[in-house]
Amino acid sequence: MTFLLLILLVLCLWGLRFPGYDSSYLSPDRANAIKGIFTFLILFSHLSGYVVLSDSWADVPYVRVQEHLGQLIVAMFFFYSGYGIWESFTKKPEYEKHFLGRRLLKILLHFDIAVLLFILVQAFLPVTYPVRNYYLCWIGWEDVGNSNWFIFVILCLYLIAWVAMKLERVFRKGGIVALIILTAGLWGSLWILAGKDRWWVDTMAVFPLGAVVSTQKKRLETLLQRQGVPYLLSALFLLAYFVAHHLFGIDIYGGVACLFCLVVMLFSSWIKVGNPVLAWAGKNAFTIYIIQRLPMIVFSFYGLNMHPAFFMMAVIPVTFLLAEGLSRLYKRIDKRIYA
Repeated sequence: MTFLLLILLVLCLWGLRFPGYDSSYLSPDRANAIKGIFTFLILFSHLSGYVVLSDSWADVPYVRVQEHLGQLIVAMFFFYSGYGIWESFTKKPEYEKHFLGRRLLKILLHFDIAVLLFILVQAFLPVTYPVRNYYLCWIGWEDVGNSNWFIFVILCLYLIAWVAMKLERVFRKGGIVALIILTAGLWGSLWILAGKDRWWVDTMAVFPLGAVVSTQKKRLETLLQRQGVPYLLSALFLLAYFVAHHLFGIDIYGGVACLFCLVVMLFSSWIKVGNPVLAWAGKNAFTIYIIQRLPMIVFSFYGLNMHPAFFMMAVIPVTFLLAEGLSRLYKRIDKRIYA
């Protein structure tokens, strides 16, 4: 696993530049490069769950990095999503009018196609799940071997964003307030009432943070253009994280996730990361996420996971091929439905 981490490090260094402040740091192209890094980290994290990691240098450094990052590897996806939605809302008249059909239902359709693929492939394997899983897997509440929690949460957040946009048209700034309050309500509903695992809720706070950054972008850019400010703020955020999380042991993961996203955003305003590989991974992050466990399940069934190196060499390219194929299929379907 450490070898994969080193490969990712090389990918990050490929195309790395220090151009000074660049106002396009939140553009789709720049965001895709950042998301590409975390797409690889998510893939590696899931891969590690199918193999037995050793206590040697081959795996220990990776394990330490994974333990430190934890759920933060998904935080930027929530952040960029919240930011992108609110940017589109403020710039496109009646954006919310078609939001449910063109954003929420589109994601659900894409997800369900992948779920169907999981069910069909595993029909040829001695794998079964509780009956309720086959009913609830289509919305991500349960799974059939696939990754699911992020999809359910993002669908809920999209629905909340739609309500917030509706309110924003009536009450100026009321939409942002509603977005924050409703996200907090979702957090409580999933963790306290539904009893879902902590990872379902611990990073969703960065979704409304992205929307807040969208509303305060002009003020933020004025601040970021000052020499050294991004680094100073990043140091302060990291210090706040260390004090709150390590010294006092305060369990405020949502706040830590927000600080983490702000640090990444600040550094990306002065440091440019990007190359074709990271751009592709970031652009296809959703498809990679929803299909990645399928080759892991199949190759594990045939015992390839007992040989970690061969397992990874087989899973990663197959995952990317499946993701590319699904992405092309989705484009054809979307063209027919939304043309």
